[in-house]
Amino acid sequence: MRPLARALPLLLALQPATAFAAESETPLYLTGVLLFVLVAVTVFILVLPHEERKRMAAGFQRLQTIFLTGTEERVTEFDHEFDGIRELDNRIPPWFTLLFLGTILFAAVYLVDYHVLGTSKLMAGEYDEEMAAAAIQRRILLASEGTIDEAQLAQLTDAASIGRGGEQFKKYCVSCHGPEAGGGIGPNLTDDYWIHGGGIRNVYSTVKMGVPAKGMISWQLVFTPKQIQEISSFVLSLHNTSPAAAKKPEGSLYVEQPDTAGTAVAAKGGK
Repeated sequence: MRPLARALPLLLALQPATAFAAESETPLYLTGVLLFVLVAVTVFILVLPHEERKRMAAGFQRLQTIFLTGTEERVTEFDHEFDGIRELDNRIPPWFTLLFLGTILFAAVYLVDYHVLGTSKLMAGEYDEEMAAAAIQRRILLASEGTIDEAQLAQLTDAASIGRGGEQFKKYCVSCHGPEAGGGIGPNLTDDYWIHGGGIRNVYSTVKMGVPAKGMISWQLVFTPKQIQEISSFVLSLHNTSPAAAKKPEGSLYVEQPDTAGTAVAAKGGK
């Protein structure tokens, strides 16, 4: 079961990518087919004899009269005219009437399809399906990664883990903490002061549980424990990087004790 659990996330990751590739190529195929049809019709018209082209032109003219212009304009019985501008009593163009009837037909089909038969799913149903699929994928991913003992949590230092944590930070965290983690809406993450404690355990807990009172969501429903560990390790790797326009220190000075990693020691000062 263990090799299968490790292989399933890869298969699930490849499936959306394959589906996306197929969807992205569909417009290209449709454009090619339409272009081919247009060229074929143009060539067909060009090779027709002159008399046939005249008959086709006359047929198109009749279609234009039927669907676009309709009957000739009629002056109203009052024959209003001002500065050469006449008030006309034209019928609604046939194309507009057909379009209106088409919307009624579409509404009837939509009603039967989505609300009566339930053949197609509404947005709420599609959302529930996507959330259920994401939950299954998350459980498989968690099973493949194993569990993390938060009491024995260690900061990751290898380049691969720091790189993955940095990618997630750039996607989800820069809007509040800035591109260099110097702070913005959120605090500066590069100095020695921490509002909720520094060290890998405290930072991991803050990322996992979030700070709802300050607008920071709980990321444990978005990231796996391993990913949270990588993000937290990336944040700690930015210590003393001195980003440009960094915010002033917030919180308390944090000094990590060698034998109690993750225990904050507050000193004078003001994350």
